[in-house]
Amino acid sequence: MVPQLAADRFFEHLSRPPRSTVARYGVSIVAIGLAVLLMQAADMVLRWDTRPLILVAVALSALYGGTGPGVLASILGALVHSDPGVLVGGLALTLVCRLFVRSASQTTEMEMKPAGPRVPAAIGDGPNGSIAFSSETRVPPPFIEVTTEATWRFHHEKPLDITLPEDEQIEHLYLYSVLAECNDAFARMYGFRASADVVGTRLVVFCPPSNPDNIAYLRAFIRSGYRLEDAESQEIDRYGNAKYFVNNLVGLFERGQLAGAWGTQRDITEQKRVIESQEYRSRIHSSKSSSQ
Repeated sequence: MVPQLAADRFFEHLSRPPRSTVARYGVSIVAIGLAVLLMQAADMVLRWDTRPLILVAVALSALYGGTGPGVLASILGALVHSDPGVLVGGLALTLVCRLFVRSASQTTEMEMKPAGPRVPAAIGDGPNGSIAFSSETRVPPPFIEVTTEATWRFHHEKPLDITLPEDEQIEHLYLYSVLAECNDAFARMYGFRASADVVGTRLVVFCPPSNPDNIAYLRAFIRSGYRLEDAESQEIDRYGNAKYFVNNLVGLFERGQLAGAWGTQRDITEQKRVIESQEYRSRIHSSKSSSQ
């Protein structure tokens, strides 16, 4: 892992030569100067062919400075060695080095591009049909972004031990359940414009425990094996208004513990108000009839 990271950074550096023109061309001058010093030292001791040292300086100039510095190093090397072959070899080496840098840069960019959203892969069923996922998959089904139905996913900051008593499980849900994802349709049900405005809100805000119906709703979720269909909940929007929803939800399990839940909901607030209004008028009518 560490060698791969070092290689990625090396190629990234090669693909971005110094911005200063002086620095870029200074690389080639310094490289040729060092090559000349090494050549002189080698001539005094070994009497070897020192032209490869010039080509090494050209390669360093092309890799770190770019095409221009590589060409300059080739010309300087040819002048120092008084050999046209050095110039031809240096120019060819400059071209090869720049092609290598371009190829390495493209490969690194492709590897560093972020992967798309991962679709969860079920590894088995949780209790009573709840969904179990691997520990690395917490992303809800991809249709959360395209469906017009209000869709959400709650995540538990601390996974829930489902062997705990019901009351302790409910307390745990209120302490650790946070809205991790939702679509805009869900956000609008609570008076928000977009999902970004509501993500991160805790369960206790949506379903205050002061309402006994909310406690009963969570208790039903636990008793059903963490899977509910057409379950009614009474919640509040951002302005404190009462809202009524019909929910379908299923628990998400990791390593035998409840890690969250995802589901859909339908707003039935208006229908509830109509029913309550009709019931109120009916009681008034019955009261008047009895008084007569």
